[in-house]
Amino acid sequence: MKLSIQILFEMITFSDTRLVTSQNIKLNLSGIHFFHKNNALSDEFIYLINAQQLISLKSQESASFICLGDIDETQLPSQWSVIIMPSQSDKIEIFEVFQVIFDRYHNWSSRIDDYIFNGQPLQTIFDAACAHLKNPVALFDDSQGLLMYTSLKDPDKVDAIWKHVLDKGYSFKEADSIALNENFKSEHMPFYYQSPDSFGNIKRLIAPITVNGQIFGSLGMTELICPFTDSEFTNLYLVQQMIENALKINDEFRKNHEAPWYIYRLLNKTYIDSNILAHHLEQKGKKINDPFLLWCFSPSSQINNLNGYINQLSKLFNKRIIFSYHSEILVCDYEMLLKKSDKTEPIRNFLLKNEFQATTSMVFNNLFELNLAYAQCQVSKEFSDERAFKITFFEDIYSDFVLNILDKNTELDLLITPQLKNLNMNDPYTKELLLCLSAYIVNGKNISAAATTLNIHRHTVVYRLKNIEKLTGLNYEKIQDHALFQLFLSCNILLR
Repeated sequence: MKLSIQILFEMITFSDTRLVTSQNIKLNLSGIHFFHKNNALSDEFIYLINAQQLISLKSQESASFICLGDIDETQLPSQWSVIIMPSQSDKIEIFEVFQVIFDRYHNWSSRIDDYIFNGQPLQTIFDAACAHLKNPVALFDDSQGLLMYTSLKDPDKVDAIWKHVLDKGYSFKEADSIALNENFKSEHMPFYYQSPDSFGNIKRLIAPITVNGQIFGSLGMTELICPFTDSEFTNLYLVQQMIENALKINDEFRKNHEAPWYIYRLLNKTYIDSNILAHHLEQKGKKINDPFLLWCFSPSSQINNLNGYINQLSKLFNKRIIFSYHSEILVCDYEMLLKKSDKTEPIRNFLLKNEFQATTSMVFNNLFELNLAYAQCQVSKEFSDERAFKITFFEDIYSDFVLNILDKNTELDLLITPQLKNLNMNDPYTKELLLCLSAYIVNGKNISAAATTLNIHRHTVVYRLKNIEKLTGLNYEKIQDHALFQLFLSCNILLR
């Protein structure tokens, strides 16, 4: 952990102390040494020296000093940075004061490293990393969506920028966004930014967050509690480095162009604020409560790079959000292509050509249920034929799925309607009768719809239903609604 001389200066409490420096802020100091005239100077240490020694020192090296006693500032070389302590003379006491500061920051840094490598939540790491900041700070992703922020002592007393961020879940779009983007590209250190906006020209301190060479997002703060100082600037620089290190191994907000972090959190049942989710969906022209069904495309063998297949599928789905997850390609389909048979043919061709399987969920009306839709796709995958490159619909395997669960907890024979037990299951024709009764129930006791489902004439449906009545005593025209599910379940148990 290396500190800047500005941090050291602002951490001490001696009233007459002053800082003389012409250098830009940099984190270069790793400790404090007593000055010895025979030792070479290093810019990695700050040297404790008295005024007489300092004024007689002749060195062109860039160096940092703590000067005990007053000194004429005009006699100091411009490449030096000096904390002048006019009324102090006890070297041991002052050494210990500064050593405590270095120790405090070193222990703080070690604690953050422990949090990172022990897999602590990013919010825990973030809160601990911001311990030395006087103003609250927020972490945003690359579309300015709010990810988290440090605690506000009084949430009712916030400036216009903080109010907007807390109310909306994202930072506003800058009128001068070109200049801001240029700062993100050219600066890695924090930078000050003040735009002529409707929020009262509030001064901000912004730190770009880069992970693995890509912009992940930013840290942002305003002078909500205290004016910005060089120490606040440098402390934010340290926080910036800590958060970048945490994000390299923390997958809460993983940077993945195919699987955005908010989708990843939804799939893993991790909390996400509805305002933040709404903001990200708005970028894609979607809303949280837009109806969708989920497609899951699984390759027959391991594929390291799915980007080419994602591009192919992107052309088949117009209204969609598409991404990869656990070596599969998932598509939130807002166009409901399953209801358009002419649209599914190109998908079937994709499956055959590339040796993929596809499974689908039911239609959901809220993206917060994405994890349920994915679970349905995975259930469908369990019932699909691994050798067949086709679409398996959750609706088609629904009854088998239910029966499998029931079979693990009860004897299925107990659930069969008694009258259906009279059927001869050794007779091949019995299967046709059960399929007919099941289709009749599924289609709301509509004979014509059942005939369409079975691809037979409606008279054939009526004939088979009357045969069931003869064999079992069940009058298909008088089946009560409360008995429909039991009969449907019974048909599927017997057909197994």
